Amino acid sequence: MDPEPFLSILPFGIFALMQPDWFVVWGGLLLLVLIALSAMISGSEIAFFSYTPADISELEQAEDTRSKKLYKLIKSPRTLLATILITNNLVNITIVIFSEIFLRHVLSQEMIGRWAASLIQSLHLQMGLNTIAEAINFTITVVGVTFLLVLMGEVMPKVLAYADYKLFSRKMTPMLVFLDRLLHPLSASFVNLGHFIEKKLTDKSSHENMTKEEIDKAIDLTTKASNSTKDEIGILKSIVKFGDVTVKEIMQPRIDIQAIDIESSFSDLLNLIKETGFSRFPVYEGDIDVIKGMFYVKDLIGYFHESEDFDWRPLIRKEVKYVPNSKLISDLLKEFKEEHIHMGIVIDEYGATDGLITLEDIMEEVVGEIQDEFDEDEEIEYKKINDYTYVFDGKTLISDFCKIIHIDSDFFDDVRDEADSLAGMLLEELKDFPKKGTVVDIKGFKFKVLTMGKRRIGEIRIVLPNGEESMPAAR
Repeated sequence: MDPEPFLSILPFGIFALMQPDWFVVWGGLLLLVLIALSAMISGSEIAFFSYTPADISELEQAEDTRSKKLYKLIKSPRTLLATILITNNLVNITIVIFSEIFLRHVLSQEMIGRWAASLIQSLHLQMGLNTIAEAINFTITVVGVTFLLVLMGEVMPKVLAYADYKLFSRKMTPMLVFLDRLLHPLSASFVNLGHFIEKKLTDKSSHENMTKEEIDKAIDLTTKASNSTKDEIGILKSIVKFGDVTVKEIMQPRIDIQAIDIESSFSDLLNLIKETGFSRFPVYEGDIDVIKGMFYVKDLIGYFHESEDFDWRPLIRKEVKYVPNSKLISDLLKEFKEEHIHMGIVIDEYGATDGLITLEDIMEEVVGEIQDEFDEDEEIEYKKINDYTYVFDGKTLISDFCKIIHIDSDFFDDVRDEADSLAGMLLEELKDFPKKGTVVDIKGFKFKVLTMGKRRIGEIRIVLPNGEESMPAAR
């Protein structure tokens, strides 16, 4: 086999056969510039979008002009991405089109024909000259240019840009600012189109979502068919509502918090433990709004034999979990799990102690009342005088009252503001503390205050509307 024809297709053979002219020189330089521009734009996509929230915060505090421009670009990510992608596509399309023109000028049909003939002769191919020539032309103009563009214009610049994204992005900021201004009408159009499509898709998906009432009906239909128990149905419905329940709805109110003053004696502490059976207590100083820490009964193991003057204060744990009363219990449950705690102090918008919430309170919202060895029977305490007269404690939840007399839980929603208990609803209605014997009519229900404590409503006698016809029907 004669090696000479085959050698003529090697790169140095190509350069020997090419006839250099000004188009080749300037065309080659233009291709190099376009590939370099493609590389810089591709690298920018990685560099600008590699900034962490901490990096962005640092940029926001910077005083130099370039940092301010860089921050402005990053704070509009959709517009920035649209500018980068539009520029990159325009440059790459220009490279492909110009490469075709450039290579046609450099590589004449006669030259490609000679290479095809050399290949057929040297490799003894049983294919036509035109077929081989087309294959050579395709390999150089399509495969070769694509490989060069992907390697030099995409992969390598992105790897290098990611290695030092801060330096790369700072160097590219002036160019991106210029391109952002130049292409703003086009990029803004694409961004607005994206927003429009996203909104349409979001609206469509929102219409497809089932309401909670529809889910409740679906649960009722499904559970009837499967003979599920009442408890199982209750758990399923509680899970559906779980994501919308706030801490204020299930917390133990301020007045019911079992806590101990930091100045209390050791014997007072032991008595509180025996009386309540609780394993944790908030510790306050003078007032329940001044929480000093948490006391865990397990920390007292080994000290029960101590005398009455034993100083128990060093056992107080200073870490206190404060919880806004507006927080969703689903979010609080996640925080309890992550921080490995079981109790939090609920505060109102002014920072005052509003109540107390425990992990058990949250779990009971799903599975119902949880009884442990220290819990007494926690059935709702009330007295039924006759079919239309009841006596309830003022702290009874409105929802529990509605459940007992078989009316909708939202029956009083239009007359109460933020009250959760019967006493709270009366206070909202009266706008002041009532006296013993005060009678209030709310939607046909007559509430009479039977007992009053210090700033607290005790027992309330409730007379339902007379006759079944006037009773609010349960749905």
